[in-house]
Amino acid sequence: MRFSKTLESQLTFEWREQYLNYVELKNIILDAVHHAPKDESITQYYHNFELEFFAVCERELARVERFYAQKLAEARRKFSELELQLRATQQRKLQASILRQLGLACSEFYLSMIMLQNYQSLNYTAFRKILKKYDKQLKATKGGLWFAQHVVGASFANDKELRGMIVKMEQLYTQYLTNGDRTKAMNKLRVPPLVRKTPSGTIFTAGLITGLFIVSSTMVILSYAFRYSPDSPIVYFFRLFRATVFLVLFLFLFALSSEIWQRSGINHVLIFDIDPRNHSPPALFLVVASTLGLICSMCMLGFLHHMEFAIKEPYHFPSLAIVVPILLLINPLCIMKFKARMLILKKFGRIFAAPFFHVNFSDFWIAEQFISLVQIGVDFYQLVRFYILYYRDHDISYTFEPDVVVTVIRCLPPWFRIAQSLRRFRDTRWRTPDYMINALKYFSMIIVVICSHMQMDSMSQYEKLFDNGWTWAYVITFCFSATYSLVWDCYMDFGLFKIWRGKNIFLRENLVYPKTTYYAIIVFNILIRYVWMLELSLIYYNVLRAFYSKSICFILEIIRRFTWNLLRLENEHLHNCGEFRAVRDIFLMPVNLQTDYHSEDEDDTKKSKIKRK
Repeated sequence: MRFSKTLESQLTFEWREQYLNYVELKNIILDAVHHAPKDESITQYYHNFELEFFAVCERELARVERFYAQKLAEARRKFSELELQLRATQQRKLQASILRQLGLACSEFYLSMIMLQNYQSLNYTAFRKILKKYDKQLKATKGGLWFAQHVVGASFANDKELRGMIVKMEQLYTQYLTNGDRTKAMNKLRVPPLVRKTPSGTIFTAGLITGLFIVSSTMVILSYAFRYSPDSPIVYFFRLFRATVFLVLFLFLFALSSEIWQRSGINHVLIFDIDPRNHSPPALFLVVASTLGLICSMCMLGFLHHMEFAIKEPYHFPSLAIVVPILLLINPLCIMKFKARMLILKKFGRIFAAPFFHVNFSDFWIAEQFISLVQIGVDFYQLVRFYILYYRDHDISYTFEPDVVVTVIRCLPPWFRIAQSLRRFRDTRWRTPDYMINALKYFSMIIVVICSHMQMDSMSQYEKLFDNGWTWAYVITFCFSATYSLVWDCYMDFGLFKIWRGKNIFLRENLVYPKTTYYAIIVFNILIRYVWMLELSLIYYNVLRAFYSKSICFILEIIRRFTWNLLRLENEHLHNCGEFRAVRDIFLMPVNLQTDYHSEDEDDTKKSKIKRK
């Protein structure tokens, strides 16, 4: 692996500007070799370049040493405070909650020291590699001499105090918080890296269940194609299973986004404030999505082939596709990721009681997902209403028509975000108006829902769609809300349109994904924000029934939310744009970067030869 990629993946984004600018120095060397003159002035040319290059190296070294000294002083102060508090535990008995908080503080500090140790190792290796590259490209030896004279003897490279504090913290934690059990202490202190190898058992399970899901879903498609009849109960097939199918689609996209975050170095574990010692890999999210998809597809096959199983009525199967996943989620037994399931239920409770709880990033993020998944809530309500009428032997023809409850359900996700915005405005020290402006965006969504309800409720009084005044109110409010949301997404949530010229035009300075990804997401976001116009046209000209046109728009909205998740997490990772977290360390294991990266040198040699030609 090339060192430039290793450095990019291992560095802490919060400290990004404090590392040696390895890529820039490498480009300076390659450009100097490429533009070297071919006449007698080449000696003077390289002499001038040598002075300029080592002057840049001195500035980079001074910046690294200043930052390291600052962080070391902070670590020294924190260590003294924690040492006093730990020794005080012997003099008086403390409550379990206080000891737990003290343990968390020690763990946080220990991990910050590990991160600083990585900073030390990465910069030392970066200087060694760039000066070695200098000697190789210019066929000189002064790079190695400069490294031996300036870097080897630098204070940050020779510091032993940090390692001593790490060892002492391990000893203090073992002595005072785990009663001498060093194994238990190190399990509490050490954290695996963000990108770690997924257990083979999890990969095998994910592959097995995903394969079964693909086979069963293929059988569903074939069975539906051969068994469809307008007079059979199959006409209710999509209405009964739409909510579960779209939930499965969302979970698959979330598993994909978590894999993308991990491969791109976006620390979603830190952003979501998950325990870094016990977080789920993307393969486990794939297992969850495939399991729910397998349950749904098996229920679909039961619905389509109920006569082969000697079951008279097929309507029992859609309820199983909902009840079984809910039972698995609320299962009180300590199995199947019990802590994660209880955390999800806790987050749901915090969202429903949004004004009364402090809002963190995971609360905000889940509430945002509700905005896109509101149709699933509507479908679940209509399924409940269907089964109540069905088991009471009432007419089920009109059970999927919207009513006042549907309007209330559609208003709930925007209300949750309004309540969270108001709470954040109250909790913020500076009372920034951004939260109130954001709340206005969600208030406009509620206005759209109300206008939509009034338009459908009064449509029986008009012959044509646009003769109804509420139709125009719906169109105008939806245009305003869609434009408002689009601008907010691009500028605030994605952090784009910060640069209006240059190579990153319409984007921003720091990017994690390829530039084409951002432009594609901008265009896609614009199209999906106004896709409701296409839906309205299809319904008006009787091209598609309202159910199918809304289903298509729902699928596109889920995909739009997937792209939103990618850029929103990236922006939070780079800039802490929502200020949901204090800027703290991204925790890594100590790294050993003493390996020579011969492949990088070979690649650079080939590039320089091509440039000379």
